[in-house]
Amino acid sequence: EGAAVLKRNGKIFMSFSASATDYNYCMGLLTADENSDLLDAASWTKHPEPVFKTSEENGQYGPGHNSFTVDENGEDVLIYHARNYKEITGDPLYDPNRHTRAQRLHWNEDGTPEGCVNLPCPQL
Repeated sequence: EGAAVLKRNGKIFMSFSASATDYNYCMGLLTADENSDLLDAASWTKHPEPVFKTSEENGQYGPGHNSFTVDENGEDVLIYHARNYKEITGDPLYDPNRHTRAQRLHWNEDGTPEGCVNLPCPQL
């Protein structure tokens, strides 16, 4: 759910949300070459682990449902939501406290997004 696409460095990156709506909520990543047949499933590589997930150390739970934009300097920015607590009373889908966060998206030398497995990545 909540797929978002970013085209950079000759690649297409598609992020998506998965794994429930509680503290297990996280984001995965698919990657394809920009010149490949994007309708062919074989063109896509799925990152083996979530690229964005709960970090109890940082007090950020269930990050997901993201999008991408750029800041005033043209730098890529990741927009997503998460909670600042783990335990939820009732159905987590209806918990109103998934607040929006924004942080700059950095890039590795090989043209892939810098790993942000544990929140937070470098903040804006």
